Amino acid sequence: MEDSFDGTEHPHAYPRLYELMSTLQVRGLTTDLRARTLTVSRPDDPTRATRVITCRPRPTDGDRLWFFDEATGDPIEQAGHIADAAVIVAGSLAPAP
Repeated sequence: MEDSFDGTEHPHAYPRLYELMSTLQVRGLTTDLRARTLTVSRPDDPTRATRVITCRPRPTDGDRLWFFDEATGDPIEQAGHIADAAVIVAGSLAPAP
């Protein structure tokens, strides 16, 4: 993970990651925002599972910004849908019943 910008980032990616971070913090999740990634975890999770999220254009959706799971490369949600993305991310870190 890099901690600085190199000029290749989309100009709106960091603000979208920041918005997602803020929404997830309200839900009680722990976050770590870097230049290109947002790491999310549950503070009470004994497994210490994390999710690393990026924000970049999605070519198959007219290059609109999307959040992606860094580990798998899978799209999570369109970056304009902050609340929906937060629900998906929080749900993916929910403890098993």
